[in-house]
Amino acid sequence: MNRFFACLVFLFAFTQIVVAQEMGYGIRVGLNFNKLNGPSETDADGNTLEMLDFNTGFHVGGIVIFKFTDLVGMKTGLFFSQRGMKYKYEGPSFQFFTNELNGSFVKSEGNRKYRLTVSNSYIEVPITAYYKIGERFEISGGFLLGILAGSTAIGEFDFKGSLPEFPELDFVQDLDFNYRKDKTASPEDITDNTEVIKFLSTNKIIRFPKTVGAYYMDFPEKDGNFFNTFDFGLTAGLSFYINGGLFVMFSGNYGLIDATNNFYDISRYESDGLNYVKRNDNDYNVSFQGSIGFSF
Repeated sequence: MNRFFACLVFLFAFTQIVVAQEMGYGIRVGLNFNKLNGPSETDADGNTLEMLDFNTGFHVGGIVIFKFTDLVGMKTGLFFSQRGMKYKYEGPSFQFFTNELNGSFVKSEGNRKYRLTVSNSYIEVPITAYYKIGERFEISGGFLLGILAGSTAIGEFDFKGSLPEFPELDFVQDLDFNYRKDKTASPEDITDNTEVIKFLSTNKIIRFPKTVGAYYMDFPEKDGNFFNTFDFGLTAGLSFYINGGLFVMFSGNYGLIDATNNFYDISRYESDGLNYVKRNDNDYNVSFQGSIGFSF
């Protein structure tokens, strides 16, 4: 009860302080350069198999300014921001196929080329403190809360391997992912745009559509979405004011919590028989922004 009462007093006092300040408003729009920062899988010789690179997006939003003095204050706002990454895997790998007659796996070993461009859309709320240096420059730093609003990706998957009765298995798939809406494999996925392999001696059947969703090939079950809904991190920036209201800003954001669902963190290089090997990586959002804005 005492803690609850203390929290109420703190919130009331903070509200009074904020209300007592001079307030301002603004808008900001610009480009994002994004990636995920996490460990890359390597082969037995230590060669890197995975590469995480930057993609581009944009951000736009409104700013609310609380001016404590002429030099110091706080800012918050509401932004729409595109993040994501470019992902590439190239090297030795394996692929499981599902035997449709009994649901069991069939494993093929070979080489994989996997390219994916991920676009994640966030609703972001930054909370920063700022300090003005002279009339032109302003530094800021604080926290950033993000809520995932949409998550898609496009790419290509090329696998060369072998299966019983098919010593030269070679297929290419187009990747068209919607991480929030896509489901695992179902009979509805089997269309005319599907290749079929039938093993005459063992009476096994496997199929692979030429275009697949996020969970089709690798996950017979779905446990949430690939990317986590909430993100939280640090943000810092430097602004240059061209005049009293117009400014350009360069900022960086670094996530503090895992952006991906550990259920889907699996090795592409090694397997445990017909089971995936879990990696349980931590992957953090990284974003650099260049903006132009106006405040008043």
